[in-house]
Amino acid sequence: MSKAAENKAMPNGPMPEGPDTEVNARDVFGIDIDMTVPAFSEHNEYVPDFDADYLFDKQTTLALLAGFAHNRRVMVQGYHGTGKSTHIEQIAARLNWP
Repeated sequence: MSKAAENKAMPNGPMPEGPDTEVNARDVFGIDIDMTVPAFSEHNEYVPDFDADYLFDKQTTLALLAGFAHNRRVMVQGYHGTGKSTHIEQIAARLNWP
């Protein structure tokens, strides 16, 4: 990719290399579990918008957090419009994950 194309694709700089901190799932998601999850310490333009009113489904959240924690894929399935993408976006928003 040319430098011009890189700058167009990343208007405010490059994507972060990887998570640089860990957060406690109980503190961030209100789930009764002792689990730390990798996160980014700084928010950037690629991180989804934070919705303070979002309510997390415990089982789905634990499955997704395990995927984040162990760098594994997680399949979330359900009917269209049931919040699968939104759930992942809200986890990413709280972890500052682009």
